[in-house]
Amino acid sequence: MIMSLLILLGYHSMRYFTLIATMSCLFMPSVMAQKQTSINEYLGSALTSYWVKQDAENISFLENYNYNLPLIKSVDLRSETRDFLLKRQEYTVRVKPNNINAIAYQKKVYQNKIEGIEIENQMRFNEELKKRYLSLIDYFFTQEVIGLEKKRQGQLKDKLKVLSQSIYNTNFDIKDLLETEDELLRLDLKLVNLQETQNIQMAQLRQLLSFQGDSLQLNFSNLISPSQITQQPLQSISDEPLLIKRQKLKLETLENENELGLAKSNQLLDYVQAKYGGSNDIFFNENFSIGIGLNIPFFGNNRQRKGDYYFQKITEESELATLEENVAYEQELVRGKFENAIINFESMRKQLSNSSISSILETYKKMEGVSPLLLLNLVSLETEKKIQTQKSKHELYIAYIEILANQGKLFEQPLRNYLSSEIEFILQ
Repeated sequence: MIMSLLILLGYHSMRYFTLIATMSCLFMPSVMAQKQTSINEYLGSALTSYWVKQDAENISFLENYNYNLPLIKSVDLRSETRDFLLKRQEYTVRVKPNNINAIAYQKKVYQNKIEGIEIENQMRFNEELKKRYLSLIDYFFTQEVIGLEKKRQGQLKDKLKVLSQSIYNTNFDIKDLLETEDELLRLDLKLVNLQETQNIQMAQLRQLLSFQGDSLQLNFSNLISPSQITQQPLQSISDEPLLIKRQKLKLETLENENELGLAKSNQLLDYVQAKYGGSNDIFFNENFSIGIGLNIPFFGNNRQRKGDYYFQKITEESELATLEENVAYEQELVRGKFENAIINFESMRKQLSNSSISSILETYKKMEGVSPLLLLNLVSLETEKKIQTQKSKHELYIAYIEILANQGKLFEQPLRNYLSSEIEFILQ
């Protein structure tokens, strides 16, 4: 129609038409305002999240903070008068040193605490990335299922139309008509719920990305294929799980804190002092002295502290044993879930590819006199199989990300996009 008008209007009219079309494009906000975001960009936004930036600032502050115990604990200046005579005034300078061993253990304790915060940060970052991966997967597959369900909705409407037209036929089945109406109604409600779910998922995506624009589109063109996922080798975890590493660090910190307390309580040298006793008329009379103070070991003072230490150590060791058992169980659970997801998807995929529905449908389409109702039933059945395959595919992708998170792969440096077909790097 447009081409006919252009031919009639001629070359000059075509220039005006082009100008109008260009101006119309400028006033299409729903299309032009859309922002397309790659998976890489979305996953990389985890690096700019509030908690990740806050953790980095805290670590930077703690590493630059001077946490070492000074060699000198304190310096006291004391003065004492005799008979209120200035020439008989006494002055004492007392210096209290820190124990060398205490200085060393204080450094270890502080380094343990920094390492503990780093482990906490890694755990939080791993969860932040996992949340972003799963939100992407859920949105993508909700979108895919909505597309298939809408196709099935059209097929049911066509079937209902055919059944309504054959109401006066002798072989008309009213039960089939009523069942189709009920199925279409359930599908309409299901699509409403799916659309609402997709809206909630998009709101979460926008929030995690801190996107303030009108419309956000995600580019899934480079998404990893199911065959690539199923061929991924199930590697054993080389590094210790973060939970175990954190608990062992607690025990090490507890040990170093105990050694720090022992070093402080067993300090032999208490102080060194210099005393000046004022002027004296007698030449060479001693008016200057040096003294030291020694701590006599008394082990009864350490009983309560040692009791608290041993009690806490037993508690933390028991916690470590429980954690090791729970972590091992969880690893096997996640691994089993991934293996089952692969088996289920492969089974559904083979059923779909080896199904006789497609071949029968193609054969019936070439034949004359085949009931349209039979064709619609076959098409609808094929779509249902595709929906079930898509659900098993969704479970496969979720299990894939969960096993990577469980193995601590998501936050490994340099960061990688495990949803891309090339497992490409995430630009930082």
